[in-house]
Order: sequence, then C-alpha cells, then structure tokens
Amino acid sequence: MENTFRKSRKVLFAGALIASLALAATPALAQPGYGAAPAEQATSQQFDAQTLDQFAEAAIALSEIQEEFAEQLHGVQDQEQAMAMQEQINEKMVQSVQEQGLEVQTYNAIANQMNADPQLQAQVQQLIVEKMDN
Repeated sequence: MENTFRKSRKVLFAGALIASLALAATPALAQPGYGAAPAEQATSQQFDAQTLDQFAEAAIALSEIQEEFAEQLHGVQDQEQAMAMQEQINEKMVQSVQEQGLEVQTYNAIANQMNADPQLQAQVQQLIVEKMDN
C-alpha cells in the first residue's frame, strides 16, 4: 500500500513538474539568446530518446533549483537583492541544462512542444517518474 502511495506521489509530482514546464517553458530560460527561434516554435520537431532523457534530467534539476531559490527569495524585501538572486538562479539553471548535455534552445523547444503534443508530454512525464524511482 505504501509503495502504491509513493508511486502515486511521484506521478503527481511529475505531472506538476510537466505542467509547470508546459505553462512557462521555464521563464528563467526564456531570456534573449536562449529562446527558440519563431520558426522553431512553429514547427513540430522530433527528439531522440537521448535528448528526451537529458530533458527529463534537466527538468528535475531545474525543479530542485526553483524550489531551493523560492525559499530563499520568500523573505527578501530588497528589490536589488531579489534581482541579483534571480540572476543567480538564471545562471544556475542555464548551467544545469548544459550539464545535462542540452542547449538551452533545445530544452525550451521541447518544453514548448509539450504544450501542443500530449504524447510527448506523457513520454517525458514517464521518463521523469522513472528517474525519480531510481
């Protein structure tokens, strides 16, 4: 029973993670020079298994970064300090994506395509669940 509960929590977490990716395509990565070109956003791309695996690893890492910094930003009152922290978050997120072997543009292209492709979204969600089980 507890094993089923843990698996359900992982599926729910993966679903929430996918929803946040699909809604925002990770705003911290949506900076000049990091977004997908308009032509790339308009066309449906095929991503190989390795790229989707790298995306899933990066998505989990980005979720952890966002959670870590959200706690730190919560009590910040100074606007300049908050902006400096946001810049730090952005740099850490870009580095994390690149450490997984992805370009930020590829990460964003997958996140954006997941909005329009429920099959891709389900595939990535399954990868995330599997990675969280390990």
